[in-house]
Amino acid sequence: METSTLRIGQGAAFCKNGGVEWILLAYLLGSLVGGLLLFPEVRECDLPGGSGVYRRKGPWAALLVVLWDVGKGVLAALLTPLAWRPLAAGAVVAGHTWPLFFRFRGGGGIAPSLGYFLAWFPRETLLATGLGLLVAGLYHFLYWGRRQKGIYPIPFGALFGYLALCLLVPGEGRLGALLAAGVVGVRGLQILRGRW
Repeated sequence: METSTLRIGQGAAFCKNGGVEWILLAYLLGSLVGGLLLFPEVRECDLPGGSGVYRRKGPWAALLVVLWDVGKGVLAALLTPLAWRPLAAGAVVAGHTWPLFFRFRGGGGIAPSLGYFLAWFPRETLLATGLGLLVAGLYHFLYWGRRQKGIYPIPFGALFGYLALCLLVPGEGRLGALLAAGVVGVRGLQILRGRW
């Protein structure tokens, strides 16, 4: 039986309930939203992810938040046994978007999913991220930068990044990518409808 890179607490006694605790652990890690922990005042006027913190606090604060949120995704992937990684992918992103510790109002979920898949499938994730950033840049240059309407460039590019990730990763990774993308998509629709 394959286990994760860190092998922390993954003995038979810890997994006796069928692995539900790995999904719960991923959700709880996801609930530690960097923007809300480091800059709680952002919550009143914007989303607590990297983009919202960038708009309210500047690039260095945003970088700190993104690194935090990517890092918790990496940690969740490394702690989760391989058999539970697809479900934990959705759980860590759900924790970030609907955090238990912050009245279920979190960020968009892109950064923790990026970290999660960087730890699980680094090459495929870097390729998908590159495509997503390229699409985001083109979208900003050709459309959004002039009109400032519609979906922000990073989430728009992420749509293509998630699609590429679903096509690039092998079998069990596809379910994880679909779950993470599904959570990000549902959260994106909430944000577009003004329910952030």
